[in-house]
Amino acid sequence: MKSGSFLKHISDDWQGCRNLSTYIFLLTLFSMLGTQKPCLAFSELTDSDKQYQQAKTYEELEKVAKNIRTLLQAKPNQPEWEWRLARSHYSLAKHTDSENLKYHHFTQCIERSSRSLVTQPDSAIGYFYRALCRGKQGEMEGIWASLEVIEPFEMDMKQALQLDPSIQHGGPLRALGNFYLELPFFLGGNLDQSVYYLEEAVRLAPDFAENHWGLARAYYAQHNFKSAQNSLLILMRLTDKIEEGEGLFDIRTQAQALMKKLASLVSDTL
Repeated sequence: MKSGSFLKHISDDWQGCRNLSTYIFLLTLFSMLGTQKPCLAFSELTDSDKQYQQAKTYEELEKVAKNIRTLLQAKPNQPEWEWRLARSHYSLAKHTDSENLKYHHFTQCIERSSRSLVTQPDSAIGYFYRALCRGKQGEMEGIWASLEVIEPFEMDMKQALQLDPSIQHGGPLRALGNFYLELPFFLGGNLDQSVYYLEEAVRLAPDFAENHWGLARAYYAQHNFKSAQNSLLILMRLTDKIEEGEGLFDIRTQAQALMKKLASLVSDTL
C-alpha cells in the first residue's frame, strides 16, 4: 500500500470512529431524555405518599386527595394514582364523624379502586382497598352479616393476597384474619383461620403493631391467654413512643385495657 493511500485509509477510519462516537453519544442522550418523564412521575408518587403519611387531619387528607384528583383530571386512567385516591378516601372516612361523609368517601374509595383495576387488573392494592371500603360501607348499612357484602369482600381480599401478600404490611393477611375473627360463626367466622392469617401477617411484617393487635384479640377469643399476652407485650414495645392523637394511640389504649384483663386470667390459670 502506498503511503498516501495508507494515510487516507487511517483518516477514513478515524472519521468513521468519530461519527460512531457521535452516534453513540446522541443515542445515549436521547435515551436519557426519554426517561425523564417516568422519573418525574416516580418523584410525584413519592411526594404524594410522603404527604399522605404526614397528613394527620381531615383537612390535610382532603388536600392530598385534591392534588391527586387534579393530576387525574389532566391525565386520567392512571392506576397508580387511582388506588392512591382510593386510599385517601378510605382515610378521610376514618377521620370524620359525619355518617354522610363516611358513606361518600367509602363510595369514592370503591369507585376509584375499581377504576384502577380496569386498567391494571393485577393490582393487589386495588383489590385490597376495594375490599376494605366494601366492608366498611357494608357495616354502615347494617348488612355486614349478609352474603351481599361478605362474598365480594372475601373474593377481593383473597385476590389481593394471591397477587401480593406483602402490601400494606401484610394487609390482606391482616384483613382476612380480622374478618374471620369478627364474622359470626354461622356466617363463616373461624378462629383457627383468623389465627392462621394473623400469624402469617406477623411473620411477614413483625414490626407492624396492628398485626400484633389482631393476633392478640384472636388468641384471646381462643382462650389462649398467654399467647395473647405475649402479642400485646410486643405491641406495647412497638407503640412505646406513640402520643395522643396519633393513629395507633387508640389501639395502644385498648391493648392496655386487654392486658389488665389478661393479667388476672393468666394468674388464675397458674
